[in-house]
Amino acid sequence: AKEAKEAKEAKEAKEAPPKRDKDKEGGKKEGKKREEPAAADKAAAEREKLLKKVIKEGGKKGVEIEGAADMGGLEFFCTTLESPEGDVGLLEASMTAMNAEPDPDAEDRKGCSGRVGKMIFSAGVQQLAMVAYVPAGSAEKVLLADWLHHVCAAVQGEVASPPAAAESPDGGLAASAVAKADADAGKFPLKDKDTAMAAAFAFLRSKGAFPEDKDDSEDEMVFGDDCNLDDYE
Repeated sequence: AKEAKEAKEAKEAKEAPPKRDKDKEGGKKEGKKREEPAAADKAAAEREKLLKKVIKEGGKKGVEIEGAADMGGLEFFCTTLESPEGDVGLLEASMTAMNAEPDPDAEDRKGCSGRVGKMIFSAGVQQLAMVAYVPAGSAEKVLLADWLHHVCAAVQGEVASPPAAAESPDGGLAASAVAKADADAGKFPLKDKDTAMAAAFAFLRSKGAFPEDKDDSEDEMVFGDDCNLDDYE
């Protein structure tokens, strides 16, 4: 009987599931909890760093647009920005920076182009982001919704945020849209950017809001469809 009892106990011990080390498991969970906030903090810091870069680029581009508008008497302009990399939220921040009042105490002049209507573009891997802005003083010449819809139609884009009050000292409206990439259909953001910009300028010309594209002077070349302001610094 004693041997049978010992054999039964040995069998039960063998079949029983291993004891869980609660202290060890608790340590793993605690470590995971610590890792998650650390990763979130790092992501937030990187996003903040990128936002500063976006605002800096937008502020600089705004000054360039102000200068181009003064030289050519332009009410509207279109250009591209690199740092948002197709992120529509960051591109909206770019537009706000472009339109901002300059800080009189700052070393560098930034923003300043709120009086100029514009559409800006940023191509990323997954999509092309587009943000359009029309100041209050130019609203009768160009309807923001019509302008954005015309450009979206050229690249199969979708409105991300409909026209709403713009963050600009010159008032007006702003709206955004995106055009998704589709590699199988040969649709890429960089290619869409060129198509969208051409459509944006074509619409402005149809409304008499941008000069006709002529190649008989350097000024016209500056304000042509390329409109890479960095080339003319």
